[in-house]
Amino acid sequence: MNIAILGAGALGCYYGARLAEAGHNVCFILRSAYEPVKQTGLHIHSIHGDVHLPHPRIARTPEECGPVDLVIVCWKTVCNSLLRQALPPLLHENTRVLTFQNGMGNAEAIAEVVQAEKVFIGLCFVCVMMNTPGTVEHLEKGDIQLAPLCATQEGLQGAHELAGLFSGTPVGTRCALQAEQILWCKLSWNIPFNGLCLAHGGISIRELFRMPEEVARARTIMNEVCRTAEARGYPLPTEIVDAQMESTAAMGDFVPSSAVDYNRRRPVEYEAIWGTPLRRAHEAGVAVPAWEKLTADIQARLRERY
Repeated sequence: MNIAILGAGALGCYYGARLAEAGHNVCFILRSAYEPVKQTGLHIHSIHGDVHLPHPRIARTPEECGPVDLVIVCWKTVCNSLLRQALPPLLHENTRVLTFQNGMGNAEAIAEVVQAEKVFIGLCFVCVMMNTPGTVEHLEKGDIQLAPLCATQEGLQGAHELAGLFSGTPVGTRCALQAEQILWCKLSWNIPFNGLCLAHGGISIRELFRMPEEVARARTIMNEVCRTAEARGYPLPTEIVDAQMESTAAMGDFVPSSAVDYNRRRPVEYEAIWGTPLRRAHEAGVAVPAWEKLTADIQARLRERY
């Protein structure tokens, strides 16, 4: 399959490399990493085995890439205003678009450009970093949950077809019918841990876990997110809080994406990760005081920096 990775940062390069490893024709649309990748290729250092693509197909723009069968959107949600410009050069009549972005509202933004039936959501549970352009460090996890934007049997079949692209790779996949279900699943981690590492000035998971009171705070926030999901009709597995607390403790020096953006003075995905989900909690009438305090702390931190 011909695939374009739109916004090929750490996450996009990791999954794009796995797809290339599986035999697909992948075009990485790069910015700052373009020259390093052109010179020395794409390097993936992974707990599941390293990958080196010495001469990957790369492009600076969607126009340079051209139409493909699948577009995987991996850029930050703050770039979504550019979707109307970026997507059309990558589309043909049957092109599907899969978002690997954080938070809520991304698939709906894509559906303003592409037919909703062709839009899919992928939630990536993975720790990846690109501290050196063109070199990705894959530290933990890597599985993906997939769901169609349109909750139909045809959409679910499409999600299974996209999952099949990763056959033969270390990437595990699961498919669901309801997109909001899997969105809350990832947000139950992203809201507390991405948020607390950001609120404390861009720290790592290791540094956060040195503060027992903040670890307890993360658990409280996660429980509030889970109650919100249940109130909206998408109950999460009962064991999810304990499981995520345990797995997060092992992430060590991993710095969540919003903390990385803060440290590098790049725009932070506040609206998609915290703003929109919090409004949905309020709409559902769920009391979320710890979550609200976190958003206030994040906003204060962002005002100081920006």
